[in-house]
Amino acid sequence: MGSTVSRGDKVAIVEPDYFANRKLVDFFDGEIVPIQMDYLGTDTSAGLDLTQLEDAFKSGVKLFLFSNPNNPTGVIYSREEIRTIAELAKQYGATVIVDQLYFRLIFEGRIYTHLCAQDIIDSENVITIMAPSKTESLSGYRLGVGFGSAKIIDRMEKLQAIVSLRAGGYSQAVLKSWFSEPNGWMTERVAQHQAIRDDLVAKLRAAKEFKVRATDAGSYLFPSIPELGVSINEFVKVLRFQAGVTVTPGTEFGPQFSDTFRINFSQDHKAAVDAIERVIQVVEAYRQ
Repeated sequence: MGSTVSRGDKVAIVEPDYFANRKLVDFFDGEIVPIQMDYLGTDTSAGLDLTQLEDAFKSGVKLFLFSNPNNPTGVIYSREEIRTIAELAKQYGATVIVDQLYFRLIFEGRIYTHLCAQDIIDSENVITIMAPSKTESLSGYRLGVGFGSAKIIDRMEKLQAIVSLRAGGYSQAVLKSWFSEPNGWMTERVAQHQAIRDDLVAKLRAAKEFKVRATDAGSYLFPSIPELGVSINEFVKVLRFQAGVTVTPGTEFGPQFSDTFRINFSQDHKAAVDAIERVIQVVEAYRQ
């Protein structure tokens, strides 16, 4: 983002989406233009408000940043949504950054549409981000890869050279094995994650007044909970100290998500199920 945004530029971000997006726009003195996503209102798309996105472009938005699969909800954008995003960006001359960190961890054979493969938007105005993270259990290496035009990549390299010089050598070594897993490894990995997801979703849906959409891809769930006698930030602290469970408050992904939290289930199956059971118990204890 630092290679594409100047002070005062309007940047459209999805709500909810990766919490660093908002912080980055603030850091670079850009102006945030939120785009709403009704992820609970559909199970066949992400639910992005495309009319609101076009209005944002009309108002002068120069950059649209989004994750697909979405972090924190795990929803996948439909082909129609992706193509419309590309068409709007082309029409209004905007740049698009698409974060595709979890595109390999897709459940139930769902169709995934790559923005850069649509051949609609000018290739000079698209950046695709990928990384070995939760899918490969390599998030600690803080390693990512950007694909895009030479113009933007050159600026990215200059910025990285100033900020951190380069990715650590031990991290770069990870790329040698990335996409070179043993046969069947990825299939097994997806099946393991899906089994954990299924059990957690079943537990949450059985709990009183919880709402959750089953994750299409990735390793997160973003459930909403009933009204509590404490704020979401206090609830997160209570969970950590009383239940030994760490979650991210929904307000990190948009100020309106004050009754939601994000939980990462890329871990031991039994530990994940035990953790969600403790979460439900704490909610019951603090329910209004």
